[in-house]
Amino acid sequence: MIYNSLKAQNYQAINGSSYAGSLGAQNNPASIVEVPFAWDITPFAIQTKETTNSFIIRNYSMLSAPSKAKLVGENGTKKRFAFTNQNIRLFNARINLNNASAIAFGANIRSYVYATTSQVNWQDTTQRLQDFMKINNGRLPLSGESRGSSWAELYGTYARTIYSDDRRILTAGLTLKINRALAGEYVSATGLNYIPAGNTAGYQVTGGNVQYGYSSNFDEIDSNRSASANRKSFFQHTMAGISADAGLEYTLLDDEAGEEGNDFTYRTKIGISLMDVGRNKFRYSSRSSNAAGIKPNMSDTAVSNAFFNINSTDDFNNGLKTVAASFTTLAGLFNIYQPARVIINVDQHLANNFYLNGELTVPVFPLVPKQIRYIKDMNLVALTPRWETKTWGAYLPLQLNNQKQLWLGAAFKAGPLLLGSHNLANIVSKNKIQSGGFYLALTIRPGKNRDGSEGGSAERGSRRSRQSLECPKL
Repeated sequence: MIYNSLKAQNYQAINGSSYAGSLGAQNNPASIVEVPFAWDITPFAIQTKETTNSFIIRNYSMLSAPSKAKLVGENGTKKRFAFTNQNIRLFNARINLNNASAIAFGANIRSYVYATTSQVNWQDTTQRLQDFMKINNGRLPLSGESRGSSWAELYGTYARTIYSDDRRILTAGLTLKINRALAGEYVSATGLNYIPAGNTAGYQVTGGNVQYGYSSNFDEIDSNRSASANRKSFFQHTMAGISADAGLEYTLLDDEAGEEGNDFTYRTKIGISLMDVGRNKFRYSSRSSNAAGIKPNMSDTAVSNAFFNINSTDDFNNGLKTVAASFTTLAGLFNIYQPARVIINVDQHLANNFYLNGELTVPVFPLVPKQIRYIKDMNLVALTPRWETKTWGAYLPLQLNNQKQLWLGAAFKAGPLLLGSHNLANIVSKNKIQSGGFYLALTIRPGKNRDGSEGGSAERGSRRSRQSLECPKL
């Protein structure tokens, strides 16, 4: 299993916060209206999150040098997995249009990759295929799958207040995105089966299907050309698409202004959003293949010989042709759907500048009976206590991901800088770096004399009138 680290979204600490600004659109498009700033700009942000139970990186943490790091496979019987999702955000911005509406826009580069297997036993002493077959004889048939998709997107978000009174506010938001599918892959291995080969110590392979596809722009990479020429050709052979997000946010207002003298405080805020509804389209590479069934009398030795000394994709396909009853080259287009999910977020104001945020992520495609290829987000449940003002913030997100791993993270905000870790074990432990990640964002906001927090009465009507300030001159 190859572990990938590419360039998705999840600045967990600030989800539900009124100070999230343009970054809030990645969790709920409706969240960009009730913000105590007339505008904000995030020129750069990066986030990475990954986890696997297939190996451990020992002797390394975020605070240590990597020179003594050691990669060790995880022994034992388990369903193995690897997940990674990251993003880079470039010039994301949010601007109030008037008292009741706002827009956000920007460019992002995003990627999700995952791989899973059925129950399988792996030992670091395993050297031959026959040894692997022996320790897994009681767990047949074996199977595994992988999906990966990376894309660039330009997005625009519009949100407005659709109802408000002295006690409550309801906002709605919609995001439309134009995507460029940069890279895609999938692998599906099912029904891998074998039986003991008579009186010998070996085995006979009796079944198995393997199908894999990847995007054709990888075929354009030529080692005889320059890096810039390869890069240009790679991007020229990508395809465009669209996707969308939608959300609602319901706010129960507080009766008193906040400590900093503004009336953007609230008692409870409930958000629900449907994120990443769309797909990325790719053209099959010339080497994408489907191998179905096994030729008669195919021993483990014959399979080992077929895949001995593999140095290229063509070598691998030749090995498949040797063992498979049927071999087909795939052509045309394939789709990988983005990780559509429903996010329910509840943010509770406790006292002064203390808040408690709870979040539940429900994937959509497992609920759809149709068999389609899609990528998975690893989020499931998160609980984040925070202390936060316009300038400062401290956060302790507790996350339970879809692989039932519990992470305690931490983040802090100091002026325009937000820096956080998904899993503090990445810092304090030297064998947890393979599960966790970090995020960093630089967000520029107006000063106090321009942010809508000064002057005016404490009357609820001033809550949005203070936002209609002059936009920055760029």
